[in-house]
Amino acid sequence: MIVSVAVVLAIAVLPFLGFRAYARRVEAMDASLEDRLHRLRRAQQFGYIVVSVVAILAVVAVDVIGQVQGLLETAVPGLYTLPGVGWLVDLLLIFGVVALPIVSAVLGAYPTERSLRETSASSCAVVKGVLGGMAAMILSIVFVVEGIGLITSIAGSSTPVLIAALAVVIFAVFALGPYLTLLFSERVSLAGDRRARVEGLCADLGYTPRGLYLLEGESTKAANALVAGTLPGLRYVFLTDYLLEECSDAELRAILAHEFGHVAGRHLWQRAILTVAVFGAGIAAYGPLGVAALEAQFGFVGFFLPFIALFLLYYVVFLGGLALWQERRADAYAARTAGVGATVAGLETLADANDTREDVGTVYSLLTHHPPIGDRIDAVRDGVDGRESTRSARTTR
Repeated sequence: MIVSVAVVLAIAVLPFLGFRAYARRVEAMDASLEDRLHRLRRAQQFGYIVVSVVAILAVVAVDVIGQVQGLLETAVPGLYTLPGVGWLVDLLLIFGVVALPIVSAVLGAYPTERSLRETSASSCAVVKGVLGGMAAMILSIVFVVEGIGLITSIAGSSTPVLIAALAVVIFAVFALGPYLTLLFSERVSLAGDRRARVEGLCADLGYTPRGLYLLEGESTKAANALVAGTLPGLRYVFLTDYLLEECSDAELRAILAHEFGHVAGRHLWQRAILTVAVFGAGIAAYGPLGVAALEAQFGFVGFFLPFIALFLLYYVVFLGGLALWQERRADAYAARTAGVGATVAGLETLADANDTREDVGTVYSLLTHHPPIGDRIDAVRDGVDGRESTRSARTTR
């Protein structure tokens, strides 16, 4: 038990100390604001993956979850015999193992970002946003696991059945996932003149969203927009208040056109197909590549490490590459519908508002699923990327 407590304290404290030390070093650098922010964000993107994986392996090595389960069963006899309760407790424990080091890292890095960007959001508010995003992700993973388990309990667990079950639940997750934004985001309905402004721009682009929502962005200086929803007539537009303040009508129209370009290009479904292809191939290769033998010999670790390797290959290389291509297609859609000048101006406004470097490197772009702003601006000006037919765009509205 002493070892388990030490492990939990380590994953709670060490990420904070490491990110705090690095953030202070970045803050003291003699470099531009954009360069220092990029260094900090790059460390966060890579660091969150590392601390999560290390935390999971450490907790499994000393069986922290098993010991906590034992303590709970002792304190509340019969807890795990209650329908659904044991499963919920285990889910919360797993969520805590992943969330604890990430929250620790966020708390270590955020004071420096707040200082550099002169934002006003509290650390508590930032952590709350991180936890909301993680909760949506965990819920999706649970849906996939439980969905596959349900299907295989009925149809068997042969490789073809597993791949078919994977396809069913992945497409269900991608169909329902965007609506989780409605559950896990702090939003208010857009009202008054601002609502009339956005409604008019959407109508001008040929779209009538089911709802228009405002996300808080002033305190974090986050300029962002997104369109959530996979079904025509059930799509929602989300914008940060900071974006509305920073953009002219022409720029905002171009940014909205970019988001609708993702809808017109069916980009979400392309990602679903890629996800099924990659993890379906992983299921098919489970035995031939020796993962089953590794799991038999090393237990959870023998499965977890190959899975993480596959996930990173999927998320960074395959999905990252597809996402960069899709972003350029959406930019080209915006250029055609809102104009090249407005699209370039909108991208430049986003870069300025979010203090985003134009040159961020290939690996970072793949990890964040967004090309450098400078490359996107050059592509829009050159007009060589993302030529979609107007007929395709009309049929998806």
